[in-house]
Amino acid sequence: MANVGLCREHYRLTVRLADFAKAEPGQFVHLCPVADEDTAYQEFAASQPWDGTRRRRRLVSPMLRRAFSIAGLRRAAGGIELDAVYRVVGKGTAWLSTLGTGSTLSVLGPLGVPFPIHPVKRHAWMVAGGAGLPPMLWLAKALTQAGRAGVALCGAQTADLLAVTVSGEPAPREDASEATLAAAEFAASNTPVVISTDDGSLGFHGHIGAALTAYHQAWDKDGDDLVVYTCGPERMMAFVARFCMDRAIECHVCMERAMACGTGMCQSCVVPVHDDAAVDSWRYRLCCKEGPVFRADHVLWEEPAPAR
Repeated sequence: MANVGLCREHYRLTVRLADFAKAEPGQFVHLCPVADEDTAYQEFAASQPWDGTRRRRRLVSPMLRRAFSIAGLRRAAGGIELDAVYRVVGKGTAWLSTLGTGSTLSVLGPLGVPFPIHPVKRHAWMVAGGAGLPPMLWLAKALTQAGRAGVALCGAQTADLLAVTVSGEPAPREDASEATLAAAEFAASNTPVVISTDDGSLGFHGHIGAALTAYHQAWDKDGDDLVVYTCGPERMMAFVARFCMDRAIECHVCMERAMACGTGMCQSCVVPVHDDAAVDSWRYRLCCKEGPVFRADHVLWEEPAPAR
């Protein structure tokens, strides 16, 4: 097992497995400690402060599983290596950041619906914001292997929150019309990128939606030969979805929800979608089993009003 820091808050965890079922980009795994076996977890739990009212550690044990997109999957000597890129935002991901060689981990997967690769359309744009980057790393490789011309548009609030290795010249501050092999992880699959940051500290100065708009204006691809894939903050994905729907461009979104079980049993990770056959023409679908990848034009981006 390896755990490498990529930027201020993101890490790439590589887990070695004896075997793993067939999987595709867009699918995810559920990770949690093997509490009785994992010394790192026990030490991390013991380091948590006491709750003064309940006299127990503030880290709840056993820890619920966390869902992470598969960022890479490859056959290695003696087994399979699986990559998960994650951002430290709470106790669960803080625990993940303590893992290293010799640590053990419970892995459930692959889970969910993958990204579809269109059998005919040649161009594919991947729009990733913040922590939405991981599934695009593996998708870029799959698109290249399928003979598609992929471009990744990667956005972050600031340069030190961008979870890629910048090894070339990114887009200039005022121009997002040119994609370059500036990110090593995407360059490995010969995928050029447009990098944007909200504060202008790296690449194009502006949010990723503005970068997408500028890039599309420069290249003017239409829905006959282009598919867009996106993952990131929901507000960003809603922008990308509407951008594509306005131009009749096929778009697929990778949604994020808290997934306590990952198998549909807890019924908690719902996404509202259009359904003409349902009452009020919409219904909920489970992100873990019927997603996390959805057609952008199927998702209700504004939460429907409650039934009276």
